[in-house]
Amino acid sequence: MVIPYGDPRAPFHKKAAFDLGDAGAGAMANNLKLGCDCLGSIHYLSAVLATVQGEPLPMENVICVHEQDAGIGWKHTNYRTGRAAVVRSRELVIQSIITVANYEYIMAFMFNQAGELTYEVRATGIVSTQPIDEGVEVPWGTIVHPGVLAVHHQHIFSLRVDPAIDGHVNRLVYDEIHPMPVSDFNPHGVGYTVSETTVLESAGLDTNYDTARTFKILNESSRNPINGKAVGYKIHTPGFQKMVADVESFHHKRAEFADHNIYVTKYHDGELYAGGKYTNQSRGGAGVRAWANRKEPVLDEDIVVWLQFGLQHVTRIEDFPVMPCEIIK
Repeated sequence: MVIPYGDPRAPFHKKAAFDLGDAGAGAMANNLKLGCDCLGSIHYLSAVLATVQGEPLPMENVICVHEQDAGIGWKHTNYRTGRAAVVRSRELVIQSIITVANYEYIMAFMFNQAGELTYEVRATGIVSTQPIDEGVEVPWGTIVHPGVLAVHHQHIFSLRVDPAIDGHVNRLVYDEIHPMPVSDFNPHGVGYTVSETTVLESAGLDTNYDTARTFKILNESSRNPINGKAVGYKIHTPGFQKMVADVESFHHKRAEFADHNIYVTKYHDGELYAGGKYTNQSRGGAGVRAWANRKEPVLDEDIVVWLQFGLQHVTRIEDFPVMPCEIIK
């Protein structure tokens, strides 16, 4: 995850923190038993990490597992009888919270009863500020308190998905909806169809809301017994503004994942981090963009799918001194 800031002046032009990468998320994890971070009946998991000297570092209660109510799961009212049936949705939540200097990130995998998996990130904490002369305004930030400037910035995440849908031989496809041409068969011009495109080689890809483009990971050799279609998972990635910084900037070169909604690559040992293994002072060329540019075949192969999502944080007065959670799913 990268946070490029929008202040063009030196030395602030260098400000682009990899909060997941530079800092090390595990080492920043909170002890969740100390606060009201989780709900109800909770099971805590601890971990052992390594210090920079290679010594064991016990981390207590850094993951919590709990269930929570998620609203209505489904409902239907029989209009003939007036009788209603309604079911609540329950989610199993696996959550961790990290503090990276001024920001907190609440990260949770959520499993529901409909077979869906949601990854949720909540950004909170304290916005990074700098002094500014009173009475001065700039277009790259918001005055959140007299003499205090909070610069606009992005939070761009990359979630690595190493799928194994009925085995490791998978493919990535995307569906698009297109109108049918007006014809004798479609005289009123209301018909539309869904077309499927298969991704053949490693690449960076984007969503398209005009065609309702939706990506899916499939196993072509495993078929649903009801309709004979390949089994798989549909990916719902929220739209976000890609990296705003110029393509020749170091912000863009270093954050190799920040220019596409989705990347797909062929699996290789050691290729675990979208921004490369060493993000601190990196110059690019060692992350997912470079791997995708190999143009390797990904049709019915052992693939890795990289999902990008984020938020454009145009700071506001209400974000200071403590920022309410911004939620991305």
